[in-house]
Amino acid sequence: MLSGKGDGPVLTSVTAAYLQRNLRPVVRSITVQPPGIVFQKPFSTGDPELAGFEDQSTPERKLAAQASAQSGTSSSLGRRTYQKGLQTLQWKADDENDDDLSYDVLYRREGETLWKTLRKGVTDTILVWDTTTIPNGTYFVKIVASDAPSNPLSTALTGELDSTAFEVDNTPPTIVVSNVRVVSGRTIITFDVKDDHSPIRGVEFSQDGQRWRGVFPVDGIADSREEHYELPIDGELGERGLTLRASDSMNNVSTTHVDAPRRR
Repeated sequence: MLSGKGDGPVLTSVTAAYLQRNLRPVVRSITVQPPGIVFQKPFSTGDPELAGFEDQSTPERKLAAQASAQSGTSSSLGRRTYQKGLQTLQWKADDENDDDLSYDVLYRREGETLWKTLRKGVTDTILVWDTTTIPNGTYFVKIVASDAPSNPLSTALTGELDSTAFEVDNTPPTIVVSNVRVVSGRTIITFDVKDDHSPIRGVEFSQDGQRWRGVFPVDGIADSREEHYELPIDGELGERGLTLRASDSMNNVSTTHVDAPRRR
């Protein structure tokens, strides 16, 4: 308290020091991109055209082209493209104290209770995971945000969030040819396509390695992990035979060659 008469003391300013109460960071959301979708850093270029590869493609190059065509939906991350076996994880987090944050990324397989560390001390809010290093299955990730970069360890706080379930499958389907026969001038190829984790998405065949035509299963639609096929070809197979190509819903692709049946 100040007191006085006449030209007594005058209070012109007050300065006080205080410590703001630390608040826990919050992880708002986790986005699991479709398998294989990744984002190139700005100013990078895509795959160049290949000399001598006109009018041809492969399943992976088709997926990369489709991803690039959709890049406008995530332009802030860079050009969208496709890389087999990679899984992109993104998240959003904030801190009411405006503290700097770091993140630990954990994962577990469905049916397991123990979380395993994928990365520690990440400062970006995006991570690309090479899922070829783990078994196929259903997985979850947990993002743990920490404000330790801006606070003493004794007062640092964390916040966390679990993702929704997502699938990891890097194993291609198997193609088993059971019979190749010639009936009334037509070649009938009987085969089965099986996958240990994902539904079959489609089957194609080619007799020259360039033009591919779709094949439908006997039941009319490819929607399960095991499908049965009977493929009729006009005439007999030449010495070159033909190639079957199958893909599952996780973009795994396998091929097999079919030879003409031996004459008896």
